[in-house]
Amino acid sequence: MFLEENVVYRYKYLPFNENSIKTIVEGSISFTCPLAFNDPFDCRPYVCPNSALDISAKRPDLYRKVGQELGLSPAKRIMSKSVILKRLKDRVESGKWITDLLVGVGVVSLSTDALNTLMWSHYADFHRGFVLEFRIPLRGREEEAKFARDRLTPFPVRYSENRPHVEMFSNPHDLVEKILLTKSLDWAYEAEERVVDQIRGPGIFKYRRDDILRSIICGVKMPLDDFNRLQAVVAALAESFMPNLRIFRAEEYPRKYGIHVPGHPRLGNLAP
Repeated sequence: MFLEENVVYRYKYLPFNENSIKTIVEGSISFTCPLAFNDPFDCRPYVCPNSALDISAKRPDLYRKVGQELGLSPAKRIMSKSVILKRLKDRVESGKWITDLLVGVGVVSLSTDALNTLMWSHYADFHRGFVLEFRIPLRGREEEAKFARDRLTPFPVRYSENRPHVEMFSNPHDLVEKILLTKSLDWAYEAEERVVDQIRGPGIFKYRRDDILRSIICGVKMPLDDFNRLQAVVAALAESFMPNLRIFRAEEYPRKYGIHVPGHPRLGNLAP
């Protein structure tokens, strides 16, 4: 059991389609490769080209890999150091180094805000889709730490005017997190947090649906047939093994711009 103060509520905006419904029915979710993000400047840090000069001492594994790609023996790598360093510098300047670093990473984007009208428009098909509400434990017993990824434990994104500054010789794990968790201030409205998987990479994987999925919030413009279908899905799951799963429908405020979710314990306050 986890105390309420040890959990956070996070939200996933989705359009209404068969793949999104599988996120509920099958308990699987898509981890996206960062190279496919909709912001072309996302995950494009500033990399100091001169950091390649220290690579042979600080990242011998990377230095050795480039030497092997060039077909050089260990002895010839020493003699061809300038060639290897130029190849590394070219990788930085072309962006290939970042591409190689991120191609095997999978990310699930969540938000701390379920009521952002722009997010509903951009990611939930102009309010015709829905939002999944997850109740995510922040910490648990040490032996349960390995389940953090399957619980969709997220890391906050930092919004900045400046790109993250990284060096080639930094620890690859730290590099990926630094690159992934910094975005332009223009995207701050998303209130984004990211689940990062550097082990399995991109793909569709099971998550601990029965433990963390708490509700489905339907958009104000969702067609009635789609709403009825989701109601049936939720009813079937609640009757079998998810009795706490609930479904809600967002509504517009009558006197101001914005939406609320009637009956929802955290999102349902209606303004006078």
